[in-house]
Amino acid sequence: MIQLNLLPELKKDFIRAQKTKSLVISASIIVTICSLGLSAILFVYVNFLQQVQINLATDSISDKESKLESISDINKYLTIQAQLAVLPELHNGKGSYDRLFDFLSVINPASPNNIYLTNLQLLTEGQTITLTGTTQSYETLNVFVDTLKNAEASFKKGGEGDSVTENIFNQVFLQTADLAKSNGQEIVSFVVTTAYNPDVFDVQNTDVVASVPNITTTQSVTESTGTEQIFNSSETQ
Repeated sequence: MIQLNLLPELKKDFIRAQKTKSLVISASIIVTICSLGLSAILFVYVNFLQQVQINLATDSISDKESKLESISDINKYLTIQAQLAVLPELHNGKGSYDRLFDFLSVINPASPNNIYLTNLQLLTEGQTITLTGTTQSYETLNVFVDTLKNAEASFKKGGEGDSVTENIFNQVFLQTADLAKSNGQEIVSFVVTTAYNPDVFDVQNTDVVASVPNITTTQSVTESTGTEQIFNSSETQ
């Protein structure tokens, strides 16, 4: 079968141009429709959905702002600069409470008046130290209480100048003293609460040394050597 193309070249070029034109027009229409659809979606989002989100965020911010403003002294904690400014004061005001373990060996009277602690509690709020333990008799307990009342600490205030000497405990209270038995022997269990002197635990005061003065009116003074074991893990029955 023989086919003859009788269309001149000019006609062929015209047909191809028409096809290209139709294709371009179709693509332009599709792009225009997509652009209009996207524009419509953006219009709805910007004018309606975004406005709703902004209103919700504004209400949430206002609510949280009201809660923050109700907190007293909130301005002190809102900025990093304010927090950094407080750090030196906090450091200078902290206590060096590990010194208490050095004091314990000094305030424990020598045998046979020594005591054994089963619990030790220090509370910075109220500045109290509670000592719970056992001893051989009421007499030895009185020696221990007397030792606490007379215990002293020498230190340099602010780490400078000559040492000063102050009482370690401002007040000493014997809360309870009960006779009990442990391993068939009578012992006295006790709870003593003290109001400690904050200066002896102040981190700025240095060269702190605890001692019990030699006052002849108290038995605890002459018999306190600081060599006895003070903690006892055994339970009192």
